[in-house]
Amino acid sequence: MSAIAGRIAAVARSSDKPFGDSLRTLMSERGLTYRSLADVTRRLDGRGMTHAHINMLANGHDKPSIRAMELIAEACEISPRYFAEYRLATAMRELDPEVVGLEHALENLNARLGARRLSATRGRRAQRPQARPRPSG
Repeated sequence: MSAIAGRIAAVARSSDKPFGDSLRTLMSERGLTYRSLADVTRRLDGRGMTHAHINMLANGHDKPSIRAMELIAEACEISPRYFAEYRLATAMRELDPEVVGLEHALENLNARLGARRLSATRGRRAQRPQARPRPSG
């Protein structure tokens, strides 16, 4: 698989593993060390991240901020939505009345619940057993 095809495959999928596991997998797939990833993040925004901080994140000794997940994702040329914690953090932010206002938080909640119900309904339809003809004889 070419490097470009590998990046496209990584973008197409998302991880449901803890951030540290996902980060280590991503670094391994791309042949990155903590120092090389830190260098890339530094080139992206001038501040970047230290290799020590990336090491702490990868080993579960620190919780990633949204900025850290976005910066690492950009450095690895993937969507930050690859990380389960990022998807969870953005969902929590969309549902936080202090961030988006009560009315908007409720609208977001209803939209998410509606999408979940629709998805569940589709799944049940797909799983319905098919009628089988009775054996004759």
